[in-house]
Formats: sequence, C-alpha cells, structure tokens
Amino acid sequence: MMIMSLSHLVLIHHRRVVLLMSESTILNILGLDGLIHLWGNAGSGKTMFAVSLASEVSKYSRVEWINADGKKSFVNQLKKNVLAQSGHLENIIVTFTKGHHELIHEIHSLAERLDDIALVVIDPITRVLDMARNDPILWGREIVEDVLPTLVGIIEKYNVDIVITSECRLLEESMNQAVHYNTIAKWVNHDLHITRDPTGLFSHVLSSKGDSEQETAILRMNDTGILNVLPTILSSTLEGGVY
Repeated sequence: MMIMSLSHLVLIHHRRVVLLMSESTILNILGLDGLIHLWGNAGSGKTMFAVSLASEVSKYSRVEWINADGKKSFVNQLKKNVLAQSGHLENIIVTFTKGHHELIHEIHSLAERLDDIALVVIDPITRVLDMARNDPILWGREIVEDVLPTLVGIIEKYNVDIVITSECRLLEESMNQAVHYNTIAKWVNHDLHITRDPTGLFSHVLSSKGDSEQETAILRMNDTGILNVLPTILSSTLEGGVY
C-alpha cells in the first residue's frame, strides 16, 4: 500500500483546516451529499467527475482518496484541477491499495483519520464488488453486511460525504449496470450514471431514480486541459447548446 499527498508524494501529518464550505460548490449546486455512487462504462468520466469534486473541496477542507485499481493516471489531472481551482494540494491524501483485503482495511480504518476530512473518494469500489463473482456467498455477504453499512455509518457519525465509483459489466444478471447495482442502490443517497457523449467531447451526468434518469450536469475538459462540471440548468443557457 502506498500513501501520498499530492504536494509532496509522501505521507503528511493531519493539519487543521478551518475554512468553511462555500455554498457555490458543485456538491451543493447539484444537491449531492452522503453516499454518492458514480457508475458507468470504462472511460465514461467517473474518475474525472470525482477529480472535479475533490479539487473543489480541497479549497476548504481535506480529501481522502482511496485508489483500488493501481492506476495513477488520474493524479496529474487531479493536480492540474486543484491548482486551477485555487485548491490546496496538501489537503488531498491519496492511498493506493493492493488487493481487496487492503481496500477493506482502509474502509474500516477511515474513522481513525477523518479529522477535518469533508470528502472521501473510493475509486473504484468495483475491486471489492468483483470478488462476489468468484465467491458470491462470501463476498456478496461482505458487501451487504460490511462495506456499505460501514460507509453509511461513517457518514452518519462524522458528517462526511463519500463518493464511490464502479464500472458496468456485460453480465446477464447486471444488464450492463454496475456490479451489484441493485445492492448498492439500496444504500446510497445519490446514484449518478456517467455516460460519454457520442461526440466524445463531454460526458453526461445522469441522476438515476428507479427506472428513470435525468441529466443534472455535463463534464467536459476545456482548452487548457481543466475539467469543468456544468450543471444542466446552466448548460442549457449556453449559446449554441452544450459542447
């Protein structure tokens, strides 16, 4: 397991942040709080949407990012967005876990390091969920009885928001939804389906409620390589539409 801060690439000590949350954050504008589930196909923009949220939160508080697939490609984008949004690199701690056991340990130990943390990102929680395909009785029970309730309990006790991401799987039982989608949906406060627009220029952020979906925002990268989240209510006013 490797833990680093974005600014020094080493483990840093907790420091107290007393800045108050701005009411104009994307989380507030989109009405997102509690346990937030981002799901979609590979490359749809799930991690990048989480990057945008984390970058903004770093302006006023700390962010704990737990990476479960070993991919580090998001780190440079996270740094760029933090700096572009006047955030603080030292406010983001990134932990790279190796295997589902380390991931579950990190989830269980979250409560020990939540001082001044406003947002936790677990990307992707699919690494835990995929285990259920190999041993559905054991891992299915662990997901339902352990991981998700633990996250909900942390949110209720520590007033922190948690973002989890998971990928779709082309399995008969999932109908190309996120792995164990129905199980996750029972626990989350917000279920967001991220889809890539056919043009490839931006992603749609769709709020899922039952069998219906409604677009709440678009995610796109500007000419300088910075990610922007534009709520639908604003994007509809752009001249020429969404691009």
